[in-house]
Amino acid sequence: MKKKKTNKKVNHKNNKLFWNKFLTIILSIIVFLGMIMTGFFYYIYVNAPEFNTDLLYKQESSNIYDSKGDLIATIGTEKREIVTYEELPQVLIDAIVATEDSRFFDHHGIDLPRFLKASYGYFTGNNAGGASTITMQVSKNTFTSTEASGMAGIVRKFTDIYMSIFKIERDYSKEEIFEFYVNAPYLGGGNYGVQMASQTYFDKDVSNLNLVEAATIAGMFQAPGDYDPYVNPEKTTTRKNEVISLMLRHGYISEEQAEEAKKIDVEDIIQKQSSKINPYQGFIDTVVQEVIDRTGNNPYEVSMDIYSTMVKSKQDVINKFYKKHKFKDKKVQVGIGIIDNKTGAIIAVGAGRNKKSEMSLNYATQISRHPGSTAKPLFDYGPGIEYKNWSTYTPFIDRPVKYTYGGVMHNVDNSYQGFLTLEQCLVRSRNTCALQAFQAVSNSKINKFVTSLGITPEYLGKTKYINEAHSIGGFTGVSPVQLAAAYSAFGNGGYYAEPHSITKIVYKKSNEEIVEDFNFERKRVMKATTAYMISHMLKKVTSSTVKVKGTDIATKTGTSSADYKQVKKLRLPSSTIRDAWTVTFSPDYSVAIWYGYDKLTKKTYNTSSHAWSERIKIQREIVNKVMEKKSRFKRPSGIVAARVAVGSNPPLLSSSGQLHLFVKGTQPTRRASVKKVEKTSTQ
Repeated sequence: MKKKKTNKKVNHKNNKLFWNKFLTIILSIIVFLGMIMTGFFYYIYVNAPEFNTDLLYKQESSNIYDSKGDLIATIGTEKREIVTYEELPQVLIDAIVATEDSRFFDHHGIDLPRFLKASYGYFTGNNAGGASTITMQVSKNTFTSTEASGMAGIVRKFTDIYMSIFKIERDYSKEEIFEFYVNAPYLGGGNYGVQMASQTYFDKDVSNLNLVEAATIAGMFQAPGDYDPYVNPEKTTTRKNEVISLMLRHGYISEEQAEEAKKIDVEDIIQKQSSKINPYQGFIDTVVQEVIDRTGNNPYEVSMDIYSTMVKSKQDVINKFYKKHKFKDKKVQVGIGIIDNKTGAIIAVGAGRNKKSEMSLNYATQISRHPGSTAKPLFDYGPGIEYKNWSTYTPFIDRPVKYTYGGVMHNVDNSYQGFLTLEQCLVRSRNTCALQAFQAVSNSKINKFVTSLGITPEYLGKTKYINEAHSIGGFTGVSPVQLAAAYSAFGNGGYYAEPHSITKIVYKKSNEEIVEDFNFERKRVMKATTAYMISHMLKKVTSSTVKVKGTDIATKTGTSSADYKQVKKLRLPSSTIRDAWTVTFSPDYSVAIWYGYDKLTKKTYNTSSHAWSERIKIQREIVNKVMEKKSRFKRPSGIVAARVAVGSNPPLLSSSGQLHLFVKGTQPTRRASVKKVEKTSTQ
């Protein structure tokens, strides 16, 4: 019994020691965390900027320079007209509050429930929406930054909270803060503040805005580039409807008002754009959008010097083409991208005809169209040569071919030519051969090949499987710049560099310059032998009227067919097409040209015969003036040339046969009757 009592005392003592240690550890952790938090908040307090209302409306312009360092544009000169809270219509106030900060008039700078919910979502990986109040956005847009991730994002967020509570809400009324918010930001089209946006888009003072107009402007605060009604009218309409739904949810409008407002498309109510524009506006827009995409900073809002890749002499060729070429009507469009094969630099763009405003739709970079047969070197023959060592002679049988999952591939002319070499299949652009080539190569390797060239396929479901329709360009699509960049790898011996229009940015902040350099690495994405074979074969597609002295010029064309049901409904010719493409490349540059209409209607359509003749004219006008002289594709040592007996399968050497290219070590054997093969060489 005594022993048992002793054990109880020992256990009690041990328990007491355990809890003392445990409480000491917990207390130490609390003290340590407290010290960290104190240091963190002290850091915020010391480094928070002063709130100066003068800075809200002062914006130094940004400068854009060409590849030689010559100034081509000064942007960001503010078009702004300050309005008071009393001049704002209630419908705009309601739209902004419902969209950006539903408890704006109730909190004191931070909406705590919303902040805690967003914080929980951030740490659990579930997006719970932003937590910035209107007051915090006033701080972020002018005094801190747009940084949203990592420790820098956390510091920025808490700095905004401190600024909102202790430097804005403490000294200014809600009405004054709301004035700061609506008068300061860039709202697309070179406009700053709601008054200029209202006048530009709706030709009226802000006080006269109706529900739909107010919802449109309120929706732009989140992303003025994405929701610019001149650039993306459909996205702007979708965003406008989101604002309408939020206004309904918070009780500002009735269901009937919401339904009527959602029926109206923004495109139908905005005013026509001004025609005064910089002659290099297409390239300027390309640069501005890339800066926004890469840095999160808008040159219209943040002062900077931007050094671009534009080669003025090449851009002038496109500008002159737009002015001088005789187009079939005013609505047909041409998008052009020109890439420097050695660097990936975008040296010129055709952003579209009749460009009338800043940051309008860019036909060089922002369209996504089916590439048609220009996809064949990318998805079919390129991967076959790369991974299976195909030669230009590799045999195919041109005949109807079944898709793996049902259906049959036919040629556009509904005829078949029997035995063909790979070169004949590519040069003649036979669809059935393209599908056979696609089916013969591992789908994963095709995916690897095209994605390394900057092309994004359209996958089936959540897999990385590429549908066989890609073999003839039947997928979501590409832009001219994307396609030119992909083909540049064929022209430069197998290297790819991400297409880019900027090389350096110098930020101008508080008497100091912050330099950000952009280096775009060239990566080998295919063998030199693959690039050369494709280039060698596609020289035979180039029209005799497209020529530059001493220069190898390769071409691939493509068309995408229009939807059969739509063609029938509109009673259009059966030869109606949707998109016409021409990709041309030399060792120096790659030029991708898209020709077509925004929408297919009874009056805006192209036929295959018209597109064929028109794209040769356009190609000639651009390419003959852009390409450098005396530039040849260099045949790599890994390729041999041999004459092959016509129609032999497998290929056999013949002194009188056609000349073809083979990867060294895969060339055909000699016929028994042939003792000597003619020595040949190719450029």
